[in-house]
Amino acid sequence: MTEVAIQAVTFLTPVGILVLLTLLLGFAGVVLPAIWSHYPYRREAAHHVLVLLLRGAREALLAVRALLPR
Repeated sequence: MTEVAIQAVTFLTPVGILVLLTLLLGFAGVVLPAIWSHYPYRREAAHHVLVLLLRGAREALLAVRALLPR
């Protein structure tokens, strides 16, 4: 198990590990409640947050693409 962790840190670098953990926590905190919550108001709130996050990510990617030379 420790060998896998060492190889992951070597391959992804510490910054990559932080990004991966952030994405996993976001998935567990937003996407899973949107799918599996028993209460409709929680599903709606998680869905709303997910839409906001995806819109923000799309706008950020479009801004980065606009900065790159063609």
